[in-house]
Amino acid sequence: MKGDIQLKQDVIEELSWDPAVDATGIGVQVNDGVVTLTGHLASLAEKYAAEAAVKRVAGVKALAVELDVRLPDDFQRTDAEIARAAANVLDWNTMIPSERIRIMVEHGAVTLTGTVDWYYQRMEADHAVAGLYGVTSVANAILVRPQTDQVDLGLRIKAAIERQAACDASRVTVTVKDGAVTLGGTLPNLAEREAVANAAWSAPGVSSVSNNIRISL
Repeated sequence: MKGDIQLKQDVIEELSWDPAVDATGIGVQVNDGVVTLTGHLASLAEKYAAEAAVKRVAGVKALAVELDVRLPDDFQRTDAEIARAAANVLDWNTMIPSERIRIMVEHGAVTLTGTVDWYYQRMEADHAVAGLYGVTSVANAILVRPQTDQVDLGLRIKAAIERQAACDASRVTVTVKDGAVTLGGTLPNLAEREAVANAAWSAPGVSSVSNNIRISL
C-alpha cells in the first residue's frame, strides 16, 4: 500500500505527464489516500482533464476538487456569445439530439436541461460545451429517458462490465429497478470504479446509476 508521500508524488507526475493539463497551476494535497486539488486553471476542459488524470493513479481512494476556472482576458465571452456557441456545437454534433436540449448561461456558467435516450449523449453534450471559450462551469441536468424494455437489464449490465471494465466483475453487484441501477462491492482504485459505472451507463434503458462501490486497497 502506498504512503501519502509516494501517492502525492505519483499524482504530481501524472498531472505533469498529461499534455492537456498545466500542472504548474495545481496544488496537490494527500491525506490517508484522499487527494485534494487546489488552484486556478484557464479552462473547464483542463479541469476535467486534471480530474481524469488523478483517477488514473493507483492508490487514490477519493478525490476532492477545489480548482476554479479563471479565464484569461482574451478568452472572455459574453453570455449571449457562449449560448450561441453552445447551441452551434450541439447542432453540429451528430451524436446529440440537440433539438431536445435547452441551454442557459449566466456569468459563464452553463446549465443544460432536456432529455436524451442514452447516457453517452448526455456526456457528449457536457464535454462539447465544456470545451468552449468562456465557459467556467457546466451544470448537466439532462435526463436519460428510460427505454421500455427492462427485461434482463441487470444481466446485460453485468456482461458489459465483464467486457469493458478492467476488473474482476465478480467483486461487483448490480441491482436494477425501473431503469435505476445500483452498483455495490469493492474495487482497488477509482479508475476501475469509474469504468464499472461507465459500463453500466452504456446499457439501454438506464436512467440513473448509484455507484456505491467501495475502494479497498
